[in-house]
Amino acid sequence: MAVNKISLNLAQEIVNAVKEVVDKDINFIDINGIIIGSTDKKRLNTFHQAGYKAIKNLKNITVEDNDEYKGSKKGINYPIRINESAVGAIGITGEPREISKFGFLVTKITEIFIKEQQLNYKHEADKQRINYVVKSLIYDNVEDKEEIESILQEFKIPINQKFAIVIMKINKTHSTSDLEIIESDIKRVFDTIGNIFKIYIYPNEFIALVNEERYEKLKFVYMDILKKYKGQLSGGVGRLKNLYESHKSYQEARIALKHSSKNNKILTYIDSLQLELILESVDNEIKNQYVEKTLQNLDDNEIDLLEIYYKNNMSLKQTSEDLYIHKNTLQYKLEKIQQKCGLNPRCFNESVILYIAVSIKLSL
Repeated sequence: MAVNKISLNLAQEIVNAVKEVVDKDINFIDINGIIIGSTDKKRLNTFHQAGYKAIKNLKNITVEDNDEYKGSKKGINYPIRINESAVGAIGITGEPREISKFGFLVTKITEIFIKEQQLNYKHEADKQRINYVVKSLIYDNVEDKEEIESILQEFKIPINQKFAIVIMKINKTHSTSDLEIIESDIKRVFDTIGNIFKIYIYPNEFIALVNEERYEKLKFVYMDILKKYKGQLSGGVGRLKNLYESHKSYQEARIALKHSSKNNKILTYIDSLQLELILESVDNEIKNQYVEKTLQNLDDNEIDLLEIYYKNNMSLKQTSEDLYIHKNTLQYKLEKIQQKCGLNPRCFNESVILYIAVSIKLSL
């Protein structure tokens, strides 16, 4: 990709950098012969005939007299070539015999500046294309499949495979320096597994399109790098889907992310969820009605007790230890719960009803 137009800011950066090296007045002339960068501000936006000729002929043009070319002074003008095309000219003002020794250095400095701009342009263009692909897929808003497939093929990603969506979310309660460190490590995880189709959603989310061959690799990489951020970082991974069903994987990743956030996990795969997946598909109004009907007679302390009881797989011993109460006291409290809500926490069938109600309440 060639840069056909040099920005005014870049032109001025070039002449300032060259001035530091050669300590002479420097001009940057665009392809139309106009000075767009100069250490002599009076010459900006004026026509430079010698520079224009250097660009057209792709040859160095030496000016021996100030009146020899329109708008030009004594010096040497060098065409700047990028991929064999002239994108402008750099002119050094001074006695030609004295300044000729700087020619190679001046042109190389100029080329480095322009090639760096090329890389920046390409990087930004690539980011825009990647953003377009990922957002089109996760939001189920694909308008041009040929364009999507062309971009994927450009990055050597086969389209006839399955893809999963990964969401990583950083908690908002951290300083700028903490955020930068976590962001850097998230990028390192994606770079390590070889995935380049990632986007940043302001203010605190990374979303990646991970193809089939890299899906399994993610499991082994993320823990090594991200395990230290438990409590600071949450993530969710959807199932592998065909390319144009990636929006379904995105929805699943959102459910898994919600589970991670509530359970203080770094990364949850939707495949690891069971009851949570079913509950997520139930309308919130129905959930609220179920909770109200099942738990309405219980106070917060009793609901908290049930949460710990189920967390310990209904073990009286472990639950009483966690609550710092005697086992008999726990049994008494469970009996009181049965009297108040009509469901026995010690009976499996009735306890399932209570467990689902507590799980829903915690998820709302």
